[in-house]
Amino acid sequence: MNICGVLVHALPEKVDDVRRSLAAIDGVEIHQTAVGGRLVVTLEDTPASPAVDQLSAIHCIEGVVAAALVYHHFEPVTASAAASAAVA
Repeated sequence: MNICGVLVHALPEKVDDVRRSLAAIDGVEIHQTAVGGRLVVTLEDTPASPAVDQLSAIHCIEGVVAAALVYHHFEPVTASAAASAAVA
């Protein structure tokens, strides 16, 4: 399991476009949008897209000024957790 908390700063006039672009990236979840173009998002590894690739994609979105990693949590997936996830 790999989860990253990221603060994205967008141009205020581009926030809606940036939100749409972020929502289109597999593994990205938008939690909050603040005044001035700041967005709080989390990135979670998916089979097709590791968080590091998601962060790189965010930097390429038109209207994004910066994306800063502010939190990172990693723990290996145990065999029992993987089996439980497969059942769910």
